[in-house]
Amino acid sequence: MRGSLLAALLGLLVVLAAGKEDLGLQNFNATQFSGMWYEIALASNLEHQSLSPRRKVGAVIVEQNGPHLTLTSVTDHMNRCMKEKNQAVRGNAPGKFKFRSDSGGKEVIVVATDYNSYAIMNIVLHRGGKPSSVLKLYSRTLEHNEKATEEFMERAVEQGLSASDVQLLTKDLTCVNLLS
Repeated sequence: MRGSLLAALLGLLVVLAAGKEDLGLQNFNATQFSGMWYEIALASNLEHQSLSPRRKVGAVIVEQNGPHLTLTSVTDHMNRCMKEKNQAVRGNAPGKFKFRSDSGGKEVIVVATDYNSYAIMNIVLHRGGKPSSVLKLYSRTLEHNEKATEEFMERAVEQGLSASDVQLLTKDLTCVNLLS
């Protein structure tokens, strides 16, 4: 009896935790989310992410285009600035968007945001039949936001990543300047 009561309580906690996660983005507002975001940190255990330990800050401009989002981004990929413009379609949940490509596509899930200072996004890449993900921390400014960084670290740990899987990007604006 005691074991089944404990199992029921544990099940209730899991349901409540999942519900709390979903409620955070039930009212996702693409208009408030639009604008410039600086990519200031990432967390991943993918091999190609660890090849460039001194990655430069990246950025993305998010624009609402009818039912779609248009993202113009610049990132430092192996010491080369890469600029992309993609159109995303809404996914099956608030704050979830899909990009289609010949290589399999990707999903972007806004995990947390306050719209004004930070956003944490999980980018799920679908290549070769096996999904992989990169957690990214974005900021409206280049200033350090301790609260956002702490939440980012908590989300990384929840995804099974460690502190060594987290990279704080250098404040080199070489790539960001490609957006102007």
